[in-house]
Amino acid sequence: MTKDDYKLWTGETVDYSDADWQRVVNVAKTRLASLLCLDSWPAEVADDLEMLLANFICAVLRFQGTPEASVSSKSVRNFTISFNSDSAVNAFAQLGDNYSDIIEKYSQCGTGLKVEGSKGYCCGKRF
Repeated sequence: MTKDDYKLWTGETVDYSDADWQRVVNVAKTRLASLLCLDSWPAEVADDLEMLLANFICAVLRFQGTPEASVSSKSVRNFTISFNSDSAVNAFAQLGDNYSDIIEKYSQCGTGLKVEGSKGYCCGKRF
């Protein structure tokens, strides 16, 4: 995936050297293939899978280093609960929410993304 392809699918630009960008893409391909329970990244990649990869990279880069902490709050009568939603798990949630149809098409896990051995994530839900 080139930087231009990445910009096409995400609208974002990246400021990595070509060598560093290729490293990011290679790791993302390996990780996404693993999350989709694929034995390896396909040699021929359809546009929808490339779009999923680009947005996977975008979501992961958003939570790289020190992510922006977003605080969510809920109130019921006199009780308020607040929590940070700044973990990388939200990268998977974002991907699942926006691209569940593509994930379902390519996933070999049965359903969704396989995040951890016995825990999975798809379409905004853990199972």
